[in-house]
Amino acid sequence: MNLSTEELIHRHLDDTLSGPESAELNARLKEETGAPERFAKIASLHQALSDGFQSGTLSSKSTSKVTAITDNRIDHNNSFISPWKFAAAAAIVLGIYQFVTRPTILTPINQPEVAAQEIHDTGFAVLTRVVDAQWTDSNAPNQGDFLSADSFSLESGLVQIEFLSGVSLVVEGDAEFEILSSEEMYLTRGKLRAHVPPHAIGFQIHTPRGTALDLGTEFALDLDSEKCELHVIDGEVEWHPKDDIETLLTGGTGLRLSDAAPAKISAEPTRFTSPNQLAAQLATRQGKRLNEWRAQSEHQNLVAHFPFDQQGLWNRQLQPTQSNISPGSIVAAEKVTGRWPGKDALDFSPNGSRVRVTIPGEYQQITFATWARIDSLDRQFNALFLTDNYEEGKPHWQLTSEGQLFFSVRLDETKLHHINLSPPVWNHASSQQWLHLVTTFDAPSRTAVHYLNGEEISSEQAPVDKAVPAIRIGNAQIGNWGLPTKNDPEFAIRNLNGRLDEFSIFSTVLSPTEVQSLYQSGKP
Repeated sequence: MNLSTEELIHRHLDDTLSGPESAELNARLKEETGAPERFAKIASLHQALSDGFQSGTLSSKSTSKVTAITDNRIDHNNSFISPWKFAAAAAIVLGIYQFVTRPTILTPINQPEVAAQEIHDTGFAVLTRVVDAQWTDSNAPNQGDFLSADSFSLESGLVQIEFLSGVSLVVEGDAEFEILSSEEMYLTRGKLRAHVPPHAIGFQIHTPRGTALDLGTEFALDLDSEKCELHVIDGEVEWHPKDDIETLLTGGTGLRLSDAAPAKISAEPTRFTSPNQLAAQLATRQGKRLNEWRAQSEHQNLVAHFPFDQQGLWNRQLQPTQSNISPGSIVAAEKVTGRWPGKDALDFSPNGSRVRVTIPGEYQQITFATWARIDSLDRQFNALFLTDNYEEGKPHWQLTSEGQLFFSVRLDETKLHHINLSPPVWNHASSQQWLHLVTTFDAPSRTAVHYLNGEEISSEQAPVDKAVPAIRIGNAQIGNWGLPTKNDPEFAIRNLNGRLDEFSIFSTVLSPTEVQSLYQSGKP
């Protein structure tokens, strides 16, 4: 059976499992590590959505209870049910105990609360700036990534690497190097310039010809197959050659090492890119990219395009490029720097932040696209674009607390929706990165496709009984959901904790080639 455990769980909750699929789900709940817990989490997610969407108002209520599934009905009167009980309840619902030789129902009694585990990162350095970098490896690092103990091959371009010890490097391609720890690295070839502050004195760069041990403050290396040059720009560096005594070099001096005897040279700082020069090159490149993006022709089949270029410090209207679409109304969201210097974005983290929009028409196909820089996903659901009322044919596009893209379209009064989830597109290590998020939906084929940074990451076809005749939007919100009603000021907290820069809705399903082109043209 090719379906994943998560897909089987969703089908069970959608009441679309076949007999063999029911037996398979029951077996996995008993055998797979963590399967009962995943069942409990997904069941809770479905019920939380059901509570909000079926409340009859624009607000959805949070609940501290996790509902149990019994006799194919939702029991709202149970208090917390353990994940193991969820698994047992699922087995009862599916009517497949005849396939279970030893059903296991674990009910912990008086278990102490487990403290939330502290989040950890892995890495010795951070890739902080990139200018036209081309890497040899297919798993090349992106700006903002942590760098662990690993080898890297930079074919061309410039990168800045900042070690957690405080050391900062500018590396010029063609270069090959290895991160060893927060206090040392190995340079096989290439040019770099290093700044070592007092609290990081002792930083070492190993080479095939020896080791440079920094005593503060700035030095550079130029290494190829024929020679190795060490330039001390400021401070002192000890050179430890292989099988020889070390040499102390001071600011303004250097050393050339080749197959011949070592030779003293004068330091030449201008041969090496400084952090300020790197920053200037980056600003020039980003300005050029911004101008190219602004000059590009408008895409066909655009229903609405909000470029997020705000005029004035306190302009509370989000202007679309289409004349038939009314400007969006900005509520609480703050104007901030977008994915390029000189480009605007909106920060949706302040309380109540949102942009209210109205999108007319009915569509057989639709594509949502945006650039997002997410600080955290601390809500159960984190809004990208949601319609005010969740009525028949109306879509919701958001992110789960697990970092998954979540797309759904309301069916009718008797059927809620089919949830289309992507693999995780975000984790806390991505919090400084601009991500291009795209979801397409074709109503006739009931197919939703999710994209991250121009690449397809998942595609799913809903069951036949989850078809919708057309997609309608009407009044909707970018970056939030939920409105207080006349008699009830309470509403769900779904505002995105982060920034959005550019938002587009197309009346077609963009092809993978078109999505890749959209990403490349807007990539910072």
